[in-house]
Amino acid sequence: MRRLSGSLKKRIYRHLKSGGVIAYPTESCFGLGGLPCHGQALRKILRLKKRPINKGLIVVGGKIEQLQKVTSFRQPEQWQELQQHWQTTPTSFLLPANKNHALPALRGAGRQKLCVRLPCHSGVQHLCRDLHTALISTSANRSHAKPCRNERETRRLFGKQAMVISGKIGKYHSPSKIIDWQSGEVLR
Repeated sequence: MRRLSGSLKKRIYRHLKSGGVIAYPTESCFGLGGLPCHGQALRKILRLKKRPINKGLIVVGGKIEQLQKVTSFRQPEQWQELQQHWQTTPTSFLLPANKNHALPALRGAGRQKLCVRLPCHSGVQHLCRDLHTALISTSANRSHAKPCRNERETRRLFGKQAMVISGKIGKYHSPSKIIDWQSGEVLR
């Protein structure tokens, strides 16, 4: 994904602020995203994917400060350790959620933790940094179907419901690993 022009950044941000959904390339597939604090965007993503509300979604950021807003995880040395993981592989971590900034449907029904990741994909990093916000990140697919791996598939499946951002996916073939930070349990 190339760096966004000023006018495109504004258009995408206005779309997100109004509860819109975007589709964008990530490490292994195209993803669907929206603002993590926008309930309308969250409901739209769940509806598009036909995904149950109890599963929860991942939030990605272009820098740690964007993820700190949605978590109650505050120890700097632990963030540094997480950053070391994120520099080498796409790994998402379940961290204690900031309930004021992480909607229940974002965490998953009845859950107190939120899944977050600093992506290895430079396009996603630039997107979050350019927009000055973290984003919801979930694979662009219907529940239990294969994720879209290119822009053409993504436009065919979601082009009428999501603003598709051009670009190439990363080199990974599998979704990010998910680890519960506190227990060390690998969930995916």
